[in-house]
Amino acid sequence: MTRQPQRPKVVHVIDRFGVGGMESVALAVIAATRDRYAHRIIGLRNRGELAVRAEALGITVESIDKQPGKDPAAYLRLYRRLRALAPDIVHSYNIGAIDAVVPARLAGCRHIVHAEHGRDAADPNGSNARYRWLRRLLAPAISRFVPVSADLAGWLARDVRIPRSKIVLIRNGIDTERFAPGEAADVPGLPAIEAGTRVIGTVGRLDPVKGFDHLLDAVAVLTARSDMPPLHLVIVGDGPEKERLAGRVRELGLDGQVTLAGQRDDADAWFKHFDVYVCSSIAEGIALTVLEAMASGLPVVATAVGGNPELIADGETGLLVPARQPEAMASALARVLFAPERAQAMGQTARRRVQAEFSVASMVAGYCSLYDALLAR
Repeated sequence: MTRQPQRPKVVHVIDRFGVGGMESVALAVIAATRDRYAHRIIGLRNRGELAVRAEALGITVESIDKQPGKDPAAYLRLYRRLRALAPDIVHSYNIGAIDAVVPARLAGCRHIVHAEHGRDAADPNGSNARYRWLRRLLAPAISRFVPVSADLAGWLARDVRIPRSKIVLIRNGIDTERFAPGEAADVPGLPAIEAGTRVIGTVGRLDPVKGFDHLLDAVAVLTARSDMPPLHLVIVGDGPEKERLAGRVRELGLDGQVTLAGQRDDADAWFKHFDVYVCSSIAEGIALTVLEAMASGLPVVATAVGGNPELIADGETGLLVPARQPEAMASALARVLFAPERAQAMGQTARRRVQAEFSVASMVAGYCSLYDALLAR
């Protein structure tokens, strides 16, 4: 009997495999290539909520239980695990896992990929000198940096001073069959909304970087207008800001006009209830939820940060506004809400653009090409 060749081993090191766009992208790539590569996921702090979904695909998810702050013993544990696993490629994610590069090299890992999916809320412009220095210091040990947007690629080359030969741009992609226009069906958790009400929707982790404070302020501006039809804002997601944002809703007098839906796995069904999608982030890589909304045929109002201008053609597939400016966001939302025919045309154009440029297939092909090129060296 002919012996089957062994699949190359890829170990993904991430702060925690929780709910978020970066983790969803990683899981999509792993799911599409698990017959080609032997994947394993290591969470530094803990396994995270998406571990169950990964394990349903046959992917092992483990954790080294890194404690808050300095925890040198955690990196010793990581070194030992990588030494035992002997992966062909180690793939780390964002600044929270870049420290894994040193244990990986010491463990004998020859090929290290470091992905940059977006910046932290504490460093939205990527200006933190310590973080830049750390990336530059570790660059000789990293085979390739993978930014998910041209904005991040330019920042790595220009500001962090990573050699361009080490930067491989691979944009995020989504499933355009799952996320598609269609008839709205009842979804648990969505309250009864009066006919004629315009629904503004957004999906994301309730974290300061998502700028939901500014979105709530924008909705308050809109509801104060006498010419505005009834509005309802839906925020799908969970996170550390949930209780504070709920308090902010009460402070603004928006009770009954805002639904904090919590974490959901059926965002595609919620999109069908929205008239417009909004991204209020103060920093982004490539916002997966913006792509999902565009694929669902929705016009998008988004802050002009990170990779958002690469997704949204201003005036064609949606509208771009400055970050942290609720008045500007309110004005843009009003332009969309008062022009339903134009909004529909924007949504149709948006879907065509996602289908042409941001498919899962093109994203997966990018990672396969990168991995195979490194393995062939």
